Amino acid sequence: MTTDISAHPTESRLQFHWRRWCMQRRFRRKIGKSGNFTEPQTFPEKVQFRKLYGNHSTYARLADKYAVREYVAERVGERYLVPLLGVYDQLTPEHFRDLPDRFIIKANHGSKWHQVVWDKSQLDIASTVQYFNQLMHRTYGLRSHEYHYRLIRPRIVIEELLDDEHDSPVDYSFYSYHGPSGFDFLITLTAPRHETYAHFDRHWNFQDGDFTSEQHAKYVKPANYQDMFRVAEELSRGFDFLRVDLYNLNGRIYFGEATCTPTSGYTPAEVPSRGKLRGDKWHLDRDNPNLYRPTGLHRPTG
Repeated sequence: MTTDISAHPTESRLQFHWRRWCMQRRFRRKIGKSGNFTEPQTFPEKVQFRKLYGNHSTYARLADKYAVREYVAERVGERYLVPLLGVYDQLTPEHFRDLPDRFIIKANHGSKWHQVVWDKSQLDIASTVQYFNQLMHRTYGLRSHEYHYRLIRPRIVIEELLDDEHDSPVDYSFYSYHGPSGFDFLITLTAPRHETYAHFDRHWNFQDGDFTSEQHAKYVKPANYQDMFRVAEELSRGFDFLRVDLYNLNGRIYFGEATCTPTSGYTPAEVPSRGKLRGDKWHLDRDNPNLYRPTGLHRPTG
């Protein structure tokens, strides 16, 4: 399988500064203060730095929900991939004929452009076809200036639906860091159907959250935790920061997604100490050409 990632196009100085101004304006509105995008210190500022100076071709391969499967297979093996049921440029009603009763449909070039199907017999197939075919003509990340999404060739991906006792599985987000002291990480668990979450450090010390006692007992520090640790480390190797999302069902680990710019860098942490920890652990490897482009060309003056 080949990826469809093109090189970052030329951006004039005027275009760059206009984009930077728009990002600053939105940052102030969302975060509540101005950000330093040239010498960033906080986690949201470092995400903006990536959006301005990032090697977007690298990020695009990971953000592409189809191309990333090849990346995962190369790094840790195909056994961590959710089984693929189909990939299409356009959907037709005939594509649903041989699908199982449950599955998930994703547009590979956006975030949260997906639909969970728990019962195919209840699905409005015509509306689903129309919705995803329309997404094939949309570009994600324009307002948030996440340029890497523009470099992804749009596709519709259908995968098996992971089922945790007739519920959506808990998402284990590894905030993965590679810096001067080696590999480090923080963990966030999210139960999407219940809209609950819990945050931990790498030693499973609880930081904050609203998980129930039953959720703590069922999901926190699974028996194969060391395997999850290894998968997150391997998938994030070569990145100063990468969020790696995994699932863990019946002792089997599945890859969810890899995110280079979580929440576009516009969501402050609910707990300031957690936000500070996320920023402090991220040591920008700004001289790494695989991750960043030179900042001097468009460095603000005056």
